[in-house]
Amino acid sequence: MRIGLPLLVSVIACTACSTAAEQSTLSQFFAASRLRDTTALKNIATIVFEPGTEGIIASFEITSVVRSRNDRGLESEAVSISAPVRLPSGQRTQKDLVVTMQRDDGRWIVTGITDAPPPPGSPSTPRP
Repeated sequence: MRIGLPLLVSVIACTACSTAAEQSTLSQFFAASRLRDTTALKNIATIVFEPGTEGIIASFEITSVVRSRNDRGLESEAVSISAPVRLPSGQRTQKDLVVTMQRDDGRWIVTGITDAPPPPGSPSTPRP
């Protein structure tokens, strides 16, 4: 099956646009969290990525976005990211995280962050 060029361009454009809003919101979120700027955070998040306990994220890569809608019609997204994190101890580590975002009055807000589950087939705890 062949896909026409206009359709392919549309798919690529939509994919690029679908992460633009998330990229922008998450960049603002991590910058405001890094500075503990609660005034800026209240416009884009209901949580803080606490630099004193969780570390600092200065850059990240969005690896996937999964959209869903609950039975009340609320849109949410699970945005998977990979990011270098400077821990409070000063050490650096690479983390895979899942950021939960919800649409609120037409804009996305950050409502949660969890560690990403380990990939299928990988051990959940290191063996000695």
